[in-house]
Amino acid sequence: MQTLQNAITMDRVHHAFLFTGARGVGKTTTARLLAKALNCEAGPTPNPCGDCPSCAEIGAGTSPDVLEIDGASNNGIDNVRELRENVRYLPSRGKYKLYIIDEVHMLSQAAFNALLKTLEEPPAHVKFIFATTEPQKIPVTILSRCQRFDFRKVSPEQLTAHLKGILDKEGLELGMEALGYIVREAQGSVRDALSLLDQVLSYGGDRLDDATVIEALGVVDRQTIFQLCDAILQKEASRLLDLVGEVDARGHDMADVAELVVEHLRDVMVAKVSEEPGRVLRERAPAELSALVEQAGQCERSLLHRLFSLAVRMAEDVSRSLSPRVSLEMGLLRLLEAESAQSLGALLKKIDAVMRGESGAGGARIESAPVQSAAAKAVEPPAPAKIPQKTAPPSPPRPASPVQQEQQEQQEQRSPPKEAPPAPVSAREPERVVEPSGKSWADFVGGLQGAGPALASVLQHGNLCEFGPREVKLGYERGSYYWESVHEPENRDLITSQLRDYFGQPTRFSIVEAEGDKADQPATLAEMVEQEGVDREEQIRNDAIAHPAVVGAIAVLGGEVEKVTPLEANS
Repeated sequence: MQTLQNAITMDRVHHAFLFTGARGVGKTTTARLLAKALNCEAGPTPNPCGDCPSCAEIGAGTSPDVLEIDGASNNGIDNVRELRENVRYLPSRGKYKLYIIDEVHMLSQAAFNALLKTLEEPPAHVKFIFATTEPQKIPVTILSRCQRFDFRKVSPEQLTAHLKGILDKEGLELGMEALGYIVREAQGSVRDALSLLDQVLSYGGDRLDDATVIEALGVVDRQTIFQLCDAILQKEASRLLDLVGEVDARGHDMADVAELVVEHLRDVMVAKVSEEPGRVLRERAPAELSALVEQAGQCERSLLHRLFSLAVRMAEDVSRSLSPRVSLEMGLLRLLEAESAQSLGALLKKIDAVMRGESGAGGARIESAPVQSAAAKAVEPPAPAKIPQKTAPPSPPRPASPVQQEQQEQQEQRSPPKEAPPAPVSAREPERVVEPSGKSWADFVGGLQGAGPALASVLQHGNLCEFGPREVKLGYERGSYYWESVHEPENRDLITSQLRDYFGQPTRFSIVEAEGDKADQPATLAEMVEQEGVDREEQIRNDAIAHPAVVGAIAVLGGEVEKVTPLEANS
């Protein structure tokens, strides 16, 4: 508090202060000390005597010039209006009238607005001291007019020394491990530590051993957490479940147990990586520190990282679970099954062995066929789905030589006549409907993409019934979106115009209603493109799984292929 001492010495004391910090760290106590420093008969002085009538009244809480107000119960605008009326009066005995408002964040918005006017133009004899645990709830207009002081939590060493001093004055003795439990539960709060110490003294009487303290506080014994961690590292599932049952029988909160496991794994990691773990884990007793170092030597860093990550997830699940014990048991069993992660270098060495044709473990060779185009299909990205373009006219067959003609005639004489196979039905494949000139339906629709992409999509969903320079006929379900779209005059005019340009002559465009079962209708271009994509993905997956390198990697590393993702082009 060097700032406050200097301000008092230089007579530059601000009119409003804001003390923030966790509960029980001395905010209100410091406010009373500041009041003593300002109203001491020997002051204002940074070192109040504590013996004069003014200091004695402030310490006893009976000073008429120091008013302590609870912001939680006096948070209305009427209370602040009363305060504004009283600030006009001069102090009755001291040099200043001080208002200490505890939990000031509990004031209503209207009360803050009423208080703001007094903070903007305060009387010279009035000082305000606000204390709060949640400064973020105070309006910025109030914050900007206060000098803010943040109070830190009391360190474990200071808190332990403070409690030990109290015990010495009382003529009592408590072990360091028992004091450690009280300090840990207090979490840096002096007030909480004193309350817990009083609870322990009331419960234990003359018997103040560590077991009594643990039983009085109702906390989980750290030895139990050590045993849980040992069971995880030793892969002892039965012992792990027995320990959870014992903890549950003692009535402990399963969420607290999960959080303690997380903290313990953190401490084990600190003991693993730190050269001086005692300096970091100062709240740990020497015996506990030795046990942490011993546990840290039983596992690798990679395993501890995985255990900690799983433990954090387990703690979150247990805190939200309707069955905390079951969630804790399953989470601990998941920790028990965790294995150390292999380094990237080790995996690369195994993959190199696979690529050389070795199994890795026994040095056996992996038989694999030469890498053909399947490898390229498994690695290279597939071509993007698109509507087929123009089909090139077939090239004329080369004439057979006289010898080949004679051999062919002899073969035909020896072979019985065969009926010509029926022509394949191409009704389900509209993109193969090709005019002798090389014109195709897919080519036409693809060319329409630039002029009208929305209309091209409508045509892709139509069943092609006839395609030629004289007439193009499409089938749609009556009343559908595509049926209505293709009947719009502007769309029909655009299709007719594009057909005239495509064939070089007027072409009739007609629309018919699709009849019968959908399975009997000619496939649309959209269906064909979708099916091609499905077939291509399936082919890529099959080629990738059958690739010799993948087969060898599975043989060495184990597991199975869950997903095959084609690489993007130019990646």
